[in-house]
Amino acid sequence: MLGTILLIVGIVLGANLLIGIILTFITAYIVYSKTLMRSHKRGNWGRDKCSEPGCIPLETMWAKSLVWGEANKGYMKKLTIKSKDGLTLYGEWFDYGFDKTVIILPGRREVSIYSYFYANPYKELGINVLTIDQRAHGLSEGKCSTGGIKEANDVSLWMKYLHDELGQKEIYLHGICVGTCCATIVCTRYKTDYLKAVILDSAFISYKEIYKNHYKEGGHHMFPVFYEIWMWFRLKTGCSINDSNPEKYMPQFDLPVLFIWGTHDVYCLPEKSKTLFEKCGSKDKQIVWFDGAEHSRVRLFDESRYDNNVRDFLKGHM
Repeated sequence: MLGTILLIVGIVLGANLLIGIILTFITAYIVYSKTLMRSHKRGNWGRDKCSEPGCIPLETMWAKSLVWGEANKGYMKKLTIKSKDGLTLYGEWFDYGFDKTVIILPGRREVSIYSYFYANPYKELGINVLTIDQRAHGLSEGKCSTGGIKEANDVSLWMKYLHDELGQKEIYLHGICVGTCCATIVCTRYKTDYLKAVILDSAFISYKEIYKNHYKEGGHHMFPVFYEIWMWFRLKTGCSINDSNPEKYMPQFDLPVLFIWGTHDVYCLPEKSKTLFEKCGSKDKQIVWFDGAEHSRVRLFDESRYDNNVRDFLKGHM
């Protein structure tokens, strides 16, 4: 009798444990799909509205971007390329007649329109501007963001297209948030003679680190859902989240680079940012701090100073 009771108790406990594990994996998938997948082209990560309606700073940046786009629409040419895995990728090239182009790489959820906000200094520097919808964003195909991993290969193809098909002799990268990880991978895995210099705005140590800081901000418990999210990431993208890790690429980074951070960045913490800068292998690296600026909103904090920093840096590398 006792043995039967223990067996029943064991079965019940085991069943409850299994149900609990299944529920956490379902929860992890829901979190993953809401943060790292898009629903459809006019849904999240679309081009018809700000990525976070109601957020005053982002609404302001979006509105300023639309003004810049309207003022420069006469220079804009729509471009498409195919990714290595067959996705059609969309870009907008603002051709001012120069033989140099900067590719502006936005953060997660942001499309090419958002990148207009950062384009202001380039025309007077004699540099054309390419803004792109990364895979799974805007008009580009794809379902999943890969934290800069597959996006880096996409950007290398954009660079090749600009150089080989459009006669651009020099390419520059300007990344914001996740765009900085993408740029870092490009600079270490896809080096070319025509990639000349890079600007990294709000760069992070690793994607897991910045995601963790967002996750904690929402009041969520880390275990076990946070760790299960990356299992779904692997299943859906075929990538390891550990490859979205600028810190591990920094020792091989040898291009001229300007790092820009805000001191009030709660996602890319200043002490971690300093570590990233110290590990960067470039012999030509600069760092600029904006006291009081927040994550990915540094230019909004002081547009004039930001643009002057970009101009001064690039004038020394053209």
